[in-house]
Amino acid sequence: MNAMTRKTSLVLIIAMIVMVGAGQSQQSTKQTGAPALQSQPINCANPTWPPHAIFAKYPPNAKPGFNSPEEVTALLEKRWSLAGVRKFAIPERRHNDAYQNLVLDAPEIWAGRLYCDKTTGFDSIEWYATVENGRAKEYSLQARRGKDFWLLEIGSPASVQKPPDVEPDFRAPCFVGHK
Repeated sequence: MNAMTRKTSLVLIIAMIVMVGAGQSQQSTKQTGAPALQSQPINCANPTWPPHAIFAKYPPNAKPGFNSPEEVTALLEKRWSLAGVRKFAIPERRHNDAYQNLVLDAPEIWAGRLYCDKTTGFDSIEWYATVENGRAKEYSLQARRGKDFWLLEIGSPASVQKPPDVEPDFRAPCFVGHK
């Protein structure tokens, strides 16, 4: 190869690198463009458990209550602010697996996720509930981040008359921080 051919080859290689880089730059600009309009339905993944539950639609366009999965989601979002969930979910309050979560003893189960429209800092904040006569009888609310699991509360229509305990004593035996 003579010097002229090497220069031409080098120029062509540099031109190709520049063109490929420009194409990727335009592509990444398109991918990071303006966020989607909020009026579109929110893609909220189904809760991880239980697998055969009836899942709530998101956003919950329902009044808070116990008569549908959407009402339970609305109630729990109103009851547990994202700030409250974050305040509860410290490493010392992770759930101690020696303690039982809500047992599913009903043929019908509902489940849902909270705050699908927000960045929460958690992999999921989700709930499931036993159902009796078309109403949620008891529910379990939990938050997950990686391998960490916080059981925020097990509740019922009677228990929601009092505010949630967002800062329980982490030394309680139901938490890993009790040691």
